[in-house]
Amino acid sequence: MKVIFFITTLIFILLACGGGKKEDSVHTKIVQYEDSIAQWGGGQGDIDRRNDFANRYISVLQQAYNEEPENPKTPGYLDRIHMWYSTIGDANNSMKWAKILLEKYPKYENREMLLESIASMYDSEIIPRDSLKVKEYYTQLLKEFPNLDKEKRNDIENRLKYNNLTFEAYLMKQINDIELP
Repeated sequence: MKVIFFITTLIFILLACGGGKKEDSVHTKIVQYEDSIAQWGGGQGDIDRRNDFANRYISVLQQAYNEEPENPKTPGYLDRIHMWYSTIGDANNSMKWAKILLEKYPKYENREMLLESIASMYDSEIIPRDSLKVKEYYTQLLKEFPNLDKEKRNDIENRLKYNNLTFEAYLMKQINDIELP
């Protein structure tokens, strides 16, 4: 009788404890990273530590995408992957994830910002610069969002007008064209 009681008690204890530590969901991990970012202040520490943090966070975001591509939060996760890769200076991976987001989630609520980011990356971060892609994505942005802020629309149209210039040369032109008092 004592053996049966002992085995029954042991079974209840194991069931109550779940047989070990339960793995946190990927979404819980993302919330934990976001809490860390909020506390971190976004930029303290050396580059290696920041890049290590970013790469671990990116990995969790990618895991969420792979596990639940239909989750409503997933497009935002892909946007974060895009932004974090850009932050750590990995323009090619940043572009890869931006294009995945653009292709797989055409109704993404921040599509305007995403198109602008892609065009800007082709203009200034992807080497060699691809002026055809700059034109393609800025033109797509103007077409898909005809009610863009007037100043933003003018800036984009002006950039397209001088798309033959590198981004640096374009900035210099902008600086030289400013009339000083």
